[in-house]
Amino acid sequence: MRVVLNVLGFALVAVLIVAAGLAGTVGGDLRYLVFADPMWFWALPLPVLAVVLRQVWMPRPATMKFSRARSLKRLRGGFMARLAHLPDGLRLAAGLLVVVCLTRPQSTRGTDRIKHEGIDIVLVLDLSESMETRDIPPTRLAAAQAVVDDFIKRRPRDRISLVAFGSSVSTLAPLTMDHGVVRTLVSRLKIGMIDGTHTAIGDGLGVALNRLDESEADSQVVVLLTDGLNNWGTNDPDSIAAEAAERSVKVFTVLMGRDLEGRDGSVDAGQLERIASVTGGFSYNAVGQDELKGSFQDLLDKLERSEIEGTVVRPERFEWFLWPAFFLVLLDIGLRTTRLRRFP
Repeated sequence: MRVVLNVLGFALVAVLIVAAGLAGTVGGDLRYLVFADPMWFWALPLPVLAVVLRQVWMPRPATMKFSRARSLKRLRGGFMARLAHLPDGLRLAAGLLVVVCLTRPQSTRGTDRIKHEGIDIVLVLDLSESMETRDIPPTRLAAAQAVVDDFIKRRPRDRISLVAFGSSVSTLAPLTMDHGVVRTLVSRLKIGMIDGTHTAIGDGLGVALNRLDESEADSQVVVLLTDGLNNWGTNDPDSIAAEAAERSVKVFTVLMGRDLEGRDGSVDAGQLERIASVTGGFSYNAVGQDELKGSFQDLLDKLERSEIEGTVVRPERFEWFLWPAFFLVLLDIGLRTTRLRRFP
């Protein structure tokens, strides 16, 4: 029993030293500490129980007989003998600190909820083969990539998704605040990455609405950039626009380039205007680079801002307890293998 009390005493001293060290280094931040998984505190007795059981079941050391036992009793152990159980105490303290790490200590200093002003925007880009046309230099697609990249840079508080369409539709990025990834994806767009033999505007708008299903923002916007006529797909653009209007999603349309002779059909600018009008958005016609830049500048001016509430994010502070536990284990190993090494 005396051995157990000695181990517990050394462990308590070690824990108090760690607490004092934390108070000296992080100071007032300790009062902002909370524990995300406090149920782990119920595991604190386990390291103590392990110490007790070890003493109960540990084989007794072999006894040695002396001819003059009375003289041996007069001898007192030195200072190092008094520290014989210090390594066990250090190991127990480290175990207790590891349990505290499992409770996921977090800091509530400042705000514990991310809030930002912004809107949720889905960019829908046409990748049909006609986007290789050079009437807007260097090509319609390259010009679109440049203005879209600038648009993303100037909307730092918005969540943005990227959808590309031709004959088929592909979601390249869900709604995200990681604009670096979205801009990289925009820069890598090229004709042929999806089937571009037709233009499925209705399907592209439909997928954009699906991306907004996860949105809780008050303001939700779709920006459709195309150069053609809806001539493929299963969704009618006007029907999708009506659904968007019911969900209070605004659609802004940008029609790129001129209707070139020899192309099958004609560009239905009227349909794009209807889509924008019925949803409360705006329709632009960009026949050149200046008009394209101007349309996105006007679009930036028209977009309002609304507050989006993010998820709770608190900085983890487990390292406050993990590093001291690691140091205690190293100290335990060092003492066991040097000054406090036991024989046999």
